[in-house]
Amino acid sequence: MTGALELFRPFAWLALIAFLVGFVSYLALGQPSYAAAEEELIPAYASDSGPVSDDWNIERHI
Repeated sequence: MTGALELFRPFAWLALIAFLVGFVSYLALGQPSYAAAEEELIPAYASDSGPVSDDWNIERHI
């Protein structure tokens, strides 16, 4: 049984190191900055047009 554990020990260390590198990279690079996200939304709202008069919202009685 100890032979099998010693066989897989280097693979366990390699998996642990790969997980830690991936997780730290995700924390460092994976999240977008909030300033860039806000700048992308502002032109989308400014380019939307709305109705020019109040005729579009006529009350309807049923």
